[in-house]
Amino acid sequence: MPVLKCPKVRALLLPALALVLTGMAFHPCAAQERWAAVDPNADASSPVAWGASEEDARARARAACRRLSQTCANAPAVTGDMGDVFAVVCCASPRKGCAISAAATRRAALRSVEKMFEDAGYSNCALKHYLSAASGQKQ
Repeated sequence: MPVLKCPKVRALLLPALALVLTGMAFHPCAAQERWAAVDPNADASSPVAWGASEEDARARARAACRRLSQTCANAPAVTGDMGDVFAVVCCASPRKGCAISAAATRRAALRSVEKMFEDAGYSNCALKHYLSAASGQKQ
């Protein structure tokens, strides 16, 4: 008699197999890594781009920005946490410039990009929008 046709063996093996398969589906190695990046431009119009690695996401963000603008910074902000948000801020003084930072909360992302501009001596800055790392949608 084949082993799986035996009711007692089947009763023991099938639940064990289900546990193994379920455990594999939720194992961290089973999930594909995903990174999000945005390369800022002077129009604050850059989209979120994704990649399987940090460098892949950066390269895709640069390419996405170049398709829309000639004023790309070529210094994308990047995150590996799809729960993060990007804050997009532009300043007018001493010259026009936009920058982006990613963080877990809107407040943290905004504070990070504001500090970047403060340290560089920029003023007359304004938040343009937030972008979801997961969806790329404006928030």
